[in-house]
Amino acid sequence: MKIIVVNQDHSRTRTYSGSGKGLGAMLLCAFLLSMVIGGGATYAWLTSSQEQMLTKEGVKNWKQVLDTQQQDLGLVRQQAQHQLDALMLRLAELQGRMTRLDALGERLTAKAKLDDGEFDFSEAPALGGPQELTESEAAYSKVSLLDAIDQLADQIDNREQQLDLLDNLISNRTLHDDSFLAGLPVRKGWLSSRYGRRTDPFTGRAAWHNGVDFAGKRGSDIISVAAGVVVWSGNRSGFGLLVEVNHGNGYLTRYAHNDESIVKVGDIVSRGQAIAKMGSSGRSTGPHVHFEVLKNGKPQDPSRYIYRASK
Repeated sequence: MKIIVVNQDHSRTRTYSGSGKGLGAMLLCAFLLSMVIGGGATYAWLTSSQEQMLTKEGVKNWKQVLDTQQQDLGLVRQQAQHQLDALMLRLAELQGRMTRLDALGERLTAKAKLDDGEFDFSEAPALGGPQELTESEAAYSKVSLLDAIDQLADQIDNREQQLDLLDNLISNRTLHDDSFLAGLPVRKGWLSSRYGRRTDPFTGRAAWHNGVDFAGKRGSDIISVAAGVVVWSGNRSGFGLLVEVNHGNGYLTRYAHNDESIVKVGDIVSRGQAIAKMGSSGRSTGPHVHFEVLKNGKPQDPSRYIYRASK
């Protein structure tokens, strides 16, 4: 048998001749050699890897891996606990704000004189309606717990602003109604002198009267016709013992010839509150109250305010 070997550029060739048995033996030797080399390498790799896993160093490495994983797990638990604590604090804050809103709502209900049961802030509001979502909408409708809490907080902020605005409006309306001048300055008495030109009781001559007089029993109550602030409480020439109340919006009322003042400067008085006792101090012929109404410093006819309906 001949074996021809050609080099890479086909420029030279070599021919080997031999018997078939010799060639077969040579190929068998080459195959066995490759098997021995490959098997030895594989055995060496398996042996070294197995030895590495079973040695103290390998066990130490595995322990380090497990320790790292346990540390990571502990860190995850700690972060989860922190987030849970934050959520609990946030929920507590929201619950406190909801309690405040409930109390404010009940107070506004009482102020507005709403029918019982129309607004019940002790119960959750009645809601309803079907939910119809497509699959695509449903896929985007899921929110996390944090998102839900944030949405609730935004709703509470919005309701707080609305309730605060409503509270201010109702308070301003109540203050305006209380400061509305209307009614008599006495609980009991009779009209003894009107506003305008009259005969002076001391000189008998024609004179101008800037108020109205209500006669009554000495010591009877003189009351404020509207809410306001006491700006004068004391003696004044011609008026005797005088009380003045500023009601805002340029309005001021005077109550003169009192026997006793029961309020002092700076006191806040309400409509119908007793502010003095009827007397005959100053330029007076008998127990009565001289009642004046001034707007921006100019006298007004008190009868326009005495006989109009209260708000």
